[in-house]
Amino acid sequence: MQATRTTPIPWIAAAALLAAGCAASPSVRAVDARTVSKTAEGSSIHMKLELENPNDAPVELTMWDYSVSVNDQSVYSGQWVASLTVPPKERMLAELPAFVPASAGDVSGASWRVSGILSYRATGKLDKLLYQLGINRLSTFFEGKATGIAAMPAPVAAPAAAPGAAPAPGAPN
Repeated sequence: MQATRTTPIPWIAAAALLAAGCAASPSVRAVDARTVSKTAEGSSIHMKLELENPNDAPVELTMWDYSVSVNDQSVYSGQWVASLTVPPKERMLAELPAFVPASAGDVSGASWRVSGILSYRATGKLDKLLYQLGINRLSTFFEGKATGIAAMPAPVAAPAAAPGAAPAPGAPN
């Protein structure tokens, strides 16, 4: 009598589910920050981050959950919908907003740090199905720091008209 082996189908299915979603985490690097507006209450800044996808398939970024410190003082925590797809083996830039209260002082030469969780999903068909089922929720910790927050550019004055030239349309006489 010859013994037959049965293929352990549940084990193969479990291994396939574990392998799906083995996308490597995207990496995040702080590049710089700039002030986009300033009031008596504080400054709105945008931090520029470089994202890198080490995978052979695109990675869809879904949510940033992050905190910002300026001169080692926690100044902002929030969430931002990522809505970005990083192409395979590519890098791209993203900006995260934050508000720095005036009590933090002058931010122009400040050291700053952003850290938090970046949620993402792999883009394979099985990955998408598992994501929709709530099984494959991927995230990675990120942290970046740098020194200096660029000031807002000064307003540019309109060029003066040349002597004897006709005024520009809509300009006062």
